[in-house]
Amino acid sequence: MIDIGKITDLTSFNPVPLNRYTAMIFPPVSPPIDTKTLSMRVESAELPGKTITTSDARLYGPLRKVPYNLGFIDSTFTFMCSDNYLIEKRVFDDWANYIIDQETFNVEYYDSLVGSINLQLLNEVNQILYEVEYLEAFPINVSAINVGYGQVNDYAKFSVTFSYRKWKRISHAPDDLVDNDTVMGDE
Repeated sequence: MIDIGKITDLTSFNPVPLNRYTAMIFPPVSPPIDTKTLSMRVESAELPGKTITTSDARLYGPLRKVPYNLGFIDSTFTFMCSDNYLIEKRVFDDWANYIIDQETFNVEYYDSLVGSINLQLLNEVNQILYEVEYLEAFPINVSAINVGYGQVNDYAKFSVTFSYRKWKRISHAPDDLVDNDTVMGDE
């Protein structure tokens, strides 16, 4: 039975802060920067989304949408650049060059070009509220960095769009919430 009193009790509602997170990126080859240091340069990140692909089916009467596949939306992360020769940008430029050689245009084998990303959303006392792992992730776009004389009070930053095969939610919920480790996209 649903307790209406609990549904309308907003005194226990605390919004989740969006500025408390950690994003650990694990490229397939060792980057020239520590992954913890790189995670401190992530200015913004996206929790992954998903799309259920459907087809129209008609068996007497109105059309019915029938799900047949699960799709994932590419995620974009924004990175701040340090004055250490923009090492953060170099990490992703090198990863992109590892995927497709700029001289020969040879493409690396899929299993050796993918990495993973771990994204944790935290509360005010740094407890993990929600954690996901992007599986088989790789950059599909490393953005340009805009520079200009009018950008006196700004700093260098760039975005990386990642594609991934699937993502896995890692449970950190209390025992009273039913939430097993779930892989989105497992066949």
